Amino acid sequence: MFAIGIPHPADRFSCHKCAQPLAWLAVAVLATAVGMPAAVAQDDKKADDSKVEEVELPTADGMRLAVTFYPGKNKESVPVVLLHMHKGSRSEYNELAPYLQKLGHAVLVPDLRGHGGSTERKGSKIPLKAATMSRTEFTRMVEVDMPTLKAYLMAKNNAGELNIEKLCVVGAEMGASVALNWARIDWNMPPVGNKKNGQDIKAVVAISPEWSTPGIPLQTAMGSRNLTTRAWDPQLQLVFKNPDELNFNLPVTFDWRKEVSVLIAVGSGKSKAVGDAKRLNTMLKSFHPDLPPDRRKEKDLYYEEFNTSLEGTKMLGKGLVSKRLTLEAWIAGFIKARVEKRAFPWSERRDPYAGR
Repeated sequence: MFAIGIPHPADRFSCHKCAQPLAWLAVAVLATAVGMPAAVAQDDKKADDSKVEEVELPTADGMRLAVTFYPGKNKESVPVVLLHMHKGSRSEYNELAPYLQKLGHAVLVPDLRGHGGSTERKGSKIPLKAATMSRTEFTRMVEVDMPTLKAYLMAKNNAGELNIEKLCVVGAEMGASVALNWARIDWNMPPVGNKKNGQDIKAVVAISPEWSTPGIPLQTAMGSRNLTTRAWDPQLQLVFKNPDELNFNLPVTFDWRKEVSVLIAVGSGKSKAVGDAKRLNTMLKSFHPDLPPDRRKEKDLYYEEFNTSLEGTKMLGKGLVSKRLTLEAWIAGFIKARVEKRAFPWSERRDPYAGR
């Protein structure tokens, strides 16, 4: 194994223990060793403020979500949603978001309800606060906030600014619970008029996933009730990893646990965090069996421990490494291998219920 650095627009995202700058040959060797590509080298500049949009999105139940959008390059840009921790805010991703944008992705970073700038509800003078939120409000993060965010991204898709078919979600602790529970909902959306109406999430990064977040436990996300229906729409058939193995003349099952690629990252210093992460990984492994060496590039479930007592977004920007890749490089490489490089053709997606 070469002793190499890890590219990133900021030096603190590099492997400080490595003696030499990253060389492209070393990238290829290391990428083969871990089964996925390393991150693409970037300059040391921060995101261009002129390319960042600050907006407020109204939800169906009267909340106003404060979000930051980092536009991508074109309609093939991968949309990446970054979800913060409990009592946190979108500022936790102030460095990861522009990094991913520089790699060509379209990045959406919200304050979920009760957090950051998303505490006001229409018709109420009492702000919603994370510390006193009910379980119902946590559930609404998944059932109300996430569809609001997706509607915003869908409009960007139809404007040719990104490809919603390549949707990726990154979540830390509570944010991971939101991401995984939303993946279950997204993959259980039935087609409307034989047209695709969900199944857009193709990858999830779970940083220090919590098993028992109030209102959105991972046990719910891992539930076995899955959509089974006919997939007449050719675009719908493409969501499966191995569509050639399915008979689309018969009903097929849409199981996110099998079809969505997952990267689990956790600090090794806290036993509960490791226990929760391993529990999730163990349950997912039954849907992602080990592959023979000649199919290593198809690997789509990763579990990585980093030598630290830090967890969640606190692990970002610290130069923490696993298999000589920083956490940021793991995230970027995972998105590139499991989403960006796969064939999910762009198409205009209109509300299937419009006009009904």
